[in-house]
Amino acid sequence: MDSLFDRFNDAEEQMKFGEDMRRYEIYAVIAYIVPILFFLPIAVDKESDFCRFHANQSLCWLIVSAVLSGIGGVLGMIGGPLGLIGTMIPLFILLCEVFLAVGAYKGYAIRIPVLGDIIKPFK
Repeated sequence: MDSLFDRFNDAEEQMKFGEDMRRYEIYAVIAYIVPILFFLPIAVDKESDFCRFHANQSLCWLIVSAVLSGIGGVLGMIGGPLGLIGTMIPLFILLCEVFLAVGAYKGYAIRIPVLGDIIKPFK
């Protein structure tokens, strides 16, 4: 399982985390499980590299999960084979949330593809 985390890990960013990673890991986990609380890590410590990174990535995850939920809702209304895909999207979102939360708990710097490099409001 760690090889999967290593595949998505930003090792350069992870090196910046330091000791505050263990102190604030629960806030990053909560921010991924409940994406609307993306600001929680930054509210706890705005100077922490760990908190800033995970607040940014949680905001990106909120955007991605909202878009995917919208697509899933539209596909679900269409029905047929597309409806099946629409019903699988929430499961995919849940699996991604668990992956991101476990990665944050283990101290990885998992960057959301595409948006994770673009959206960085908490610098």
